[in-house]
Amino acid sequence: MTRRSFLTRTSTAALGLGLSARVMSRAQGANEKVVMGIIGAGGMGRSNMSGLLKVPGVEFAAVCDVDKAQQDKALEILKKAGQPDPKVYGDFREVLDRKDIDAVLIATPDHWHAIPFIAACEAGKDIYCEKPISHDIMEAKSMLGAAQHFKRVIQIGTWQRSVKHFQTAIDFVRSGEMGTIAVCRAWFVSAFGGWPKPMEPKPDGPAPEGFNYDMWLGPAPKRPYNPNRSHWNWRWFYDYGGGLVTDWGVHMMDIVFLGMQQSDPLSVACDGGIYALKDDRDTPDTMQAIYRFPNFLMNWETRFTNGRGLDGGRTHGAEFIGTKGTLVVDRTDYQWFPENKDNPGPKAFEKSPPHDHWQNFIDCVKTREKPRSDIYSMAKTTMCCHLANIAYQSGKTVEWNAKKLDLANPQVAHGCKSYSRPYRAPWKLKQYPVTLA
Repeated sequence: MTRRSFLTRTSTAALGLGLSARVMSRAQGANEKVVMGIIGAGGMGRSNMSGLLKVPGVEFAAVCDVDKAQQDKALEILKKAGQPDPKVYGDFREVLDRKDIDAVLIATPDHWHAIPFIAACEAGKDIYCEKPISHDIMEAKSMLGAAQHFKRVIQIGTWQRSVKHFQTAIDFVRSGEMGTIAVCRAWFVSAFGGWPKPMEPKPDGPAPEGFNYDMWLGPAPKRPYNPNRSHWNWRWFYDYGGGLVTDWGVHMMDIVFLGMQQSDPLSVACDGGIYALKDDRDTPDTMQAIYRFPNFLMNWETRFTNGRGLDGGRTHGAEFIGTKGTLVVDRTDYQWFPENKDNPGPKAFEKSPPHDHWQNFIDCVKTREKPRSDIYSMAKTTMCCHLANIAYQSGKTVEWNAKKLDLANPQVAHGCKSYSRPYRAPWKLKQYPVTLA
């Protein structure tokens, strides 16, 4: 099941993650219209926009993308939804200058999240941002600091937090009925020849007509256009993304952290390589990372040799191994394997109506409550994903300082793109201090 198809089929209800400070908003009234702009109108941008359009009172007044082909696809969706004709932009700053826009949807490639996110906070906009929140750890800290400073409502696109059976699984883990949980696992695997497929070599050349490639690169290093490094495939290159550990790990590891109520590892070790999908990517197709927490270990794994997951599980999932049984949960359902047959496990799995992750965001824009995938907890989940990449890039065990939200041994991260990166002029990363929860 693909992520996009599942977005239309899954479930509802809150995780009860608390409230933020109430601040004034133009859209605070329960029945007022929320005017939005989309920044990044590719596949996930259009998918999220379609979901937000199902929420009563949402209007998209601006479409921004550096590629005219993506703009046109978004405009067609808005036309079919009966929306008023939005204005079209190629520069996100023009969207943020508009006083009539309450919130923005940011669904750019990862290397383009931080700059418009921070600028949107400064402009007083609330934000629905695709995951992972950042390209690297330093960006995540700056984005979190900006959201705190300007008191913005932020929802991250880790929509499993709004899905009923994930919530039930998390509640069961927290109940203590599994006994002592000493090992957790999270994974994404695929059969060779499945998704993602190896990229056939393609020559450098001119960017397609209507595609502002220099703006697409933004703060990333300057290099010739190549379709293997652009739309969709950008996630396999450290200049723009973080490979599968940020693309899928941010989903599956997040469930482990929620269940165990911990997201500050003591250390992370990682190894891997490009063993199956032999092409010009620089993120590994095979990775195993060990996260050491005070009371348990977590293993992250990705590979592309066959589609059987850890312990014979499905292609993706999160697993909790306790003294009283093992719980496995993925996007389909959960499974309980008791050590004692008298242990009934979680309540029976229930199919749920379509989830309300977008509704939750719009509700919080109006009430100023904290959304389910709030910026603070998702910054920490994202940083955990980056730690695996830093351990892989450096070949060293990475130690974490929870009180500083930073490495305890920062010397190992020298030159690691998943820790920080130089920005190509004229782009700069603004720094905002973080307040620990």
